[in-house]
Amino acid sequence: MCLSSPTLAPGQSQAPESRCNGSCSLDKNGSRSSSTTTSSNGSNGELKLRGHSIGARQTKEPERELDDNLGYKEENAVYKENTEKEQKAQEQLIKDQEEEDEVYKPEIRWPDLGAQTFLHVGALYGVYLLFYAKFYTFLWVVGTIWVSGIGITAGAHRLWSHKSYTASWGLRVLLAFAFSIAGQRDAYTWALDHRIHHKFSETDADPHNAKRGFFFAHVGWLFLTPHPKVVAKRKVIDMSDLEADAVCMFQRKYYIPLFALCSIILPVCVPWYFWGESLWMSFWINFNMRFTWTLNVAFFVNSVAHMYGNRPYDKNIMSVEAPIVSLLAMGEGWHNYHHVFPWDYKTGEFGNYSLNVTTGFIDFCARLGLASGRKVVSPDMVKRRAAKCGDGTRFLDDEFAHKDQVWGFGDKDLPREDLAELAKMQN
Repeated sequence: MCLSSPTLAPGQSQAPESRCNGSCSLDKNGSRSSSTTTSSNGSNGELKLRGHSIGARQTKEPERELDDNLGYKEENAVYKENTEKEQKAQEQLIKDQEEEDEVYKPEIRWPDLGAQTFLHVGALYGVYLLFYAKFYTFLWVVGTIWVSGIGITAGAHRLWSHKSYTASWGLRVLLAFAFSIAGQRDAYTWALDHRIHHKFSETDADPHNAKRGFFFAHVGWLFLTPHPKVVAKRKVIDMSDLEADAVCMFQRKYYIPLFALCSIILPVCVPWYFWGESLWMSFWINFNMRFTWTLNVAFFVNSVAHMYGNRPYDKNIMSVEAPIVSLLAMGEGWHNYHHVFPWDYKTGEFGNYSLNVTTGFIDFCARLGLASGRKVVSPDMVKRRAAKCGDGTRFLDDEFAHKDQVWGFGDKDLPREDLAELAKMQN
C-alpha cells in the first residue's frame, strides 16, 4: 500500500489521491512510477467504457420507444411471423434461381437423328431419281407438296396455332387431311410448340430458339433434348380451344395410321398404280424427297426468317421480313410483321397472292362460305407500331417518307423543340 504523493510545485492544484495494489514509488524527478500510471490509465478507460455503455443505453431508449410506437417490437409475434415468411420466400427464390441457372446439357436423341439422316440422304437420292421418273410423277410430287403446304400454313399455322380465322367443319377436315400428308406430327402438338415459340420467342423456353444458331433453329432442335423450360411451358400453354375441336383431336388420336396412309402409302402408290411408275422410284421421290422438301421449307421460317432481313415493325426482335421464304413457304416469310401481329390471317402487310398463296386460299374459301372471321390489323395500327419500334425500312417507299427532312440549321421546317434545344446549347 502506498499513500505517498509527489511534492507539488507552487501554483499546482492538489491531485486526488490514488491507490494502487502494486508497489509504487517516486523517481528522481518526483514522477509517479509506470505501474501507477498504467493503473490510472486503466481506471480512466473503465470510466470511459462505462460512460459509452450508459450513453448507448440512453440512445437506444428513444429507438425502443419509436419502435413501440410503430408496432415493430421484437416481441410482436405477427412481425416475427412475417419476417420468417419473407426469409423463407427469399430462400425459395434463391433455390429456384439456382435450379434455373444449372447448366443445360442437350443430349442427342439418336432415333430422331437416325430418322433425319435417313430422310435427308434419301431425299438426295430422290432428286437424282427424279430425272428418270415419268412426267406425271413430277406433276404429282409438285401437287402433293402444294397440298401439304396448305395443310401446314392455312391449317396448323394460321388456323390452329393463331386462331386468325374460323373454318367450317368441312374445311377443317380438308386441312387436317392435307396436314397429315405433310407428316409434321399432329396439328395439336405442332400448334402447341408454335404458340410457345411466339410466347417465349428467343428465350430458353423457345423450342427452336434462334439465338442458339442457324443449325439448331433449322433442324437441330428435332433431335436434341429440349431445354427444361420448353418442357415446363408445354404444360401451361392454353390449348383448350383445340381440345374442344373434334377434328383436331381426331387427327391427334389417330396420327400414326393417318401418317402411314396419307404421307407414305397414298403419295407413293398413286403413281405406281395409275401410270406405272416404279414403286422404288416413287418411294424415294414421293416420300423422302417430298417430305424433306416441305420440312426444310417450313423450317426456313425458323432459321432464315429469324436472321437475314429487315425489321420494319419491331427492331428489337430477331424475326425479319424474308421475301424468298414467303415465295417458298406460301406467304410465311413476312415474319417480323407476323411476330408483331400474329392474329392477322394474312401474316403480312404487303405482297400479292404470288408471294402469299395461303392468303389467296383462305380468301377463296371465304367466298365459298367455308371460312369466316378473318382477323386483320388496321393500317393506322401498323404505322404506329412501325414508327415506334421499327428499324425505319417500313417508310422508305412511303409517299410521305421525306416530309420531315431538313437541309441544315436555318431550315424553316426545323421542329420547334429542336430549335429550342439548339438555342440552349448556343447560350
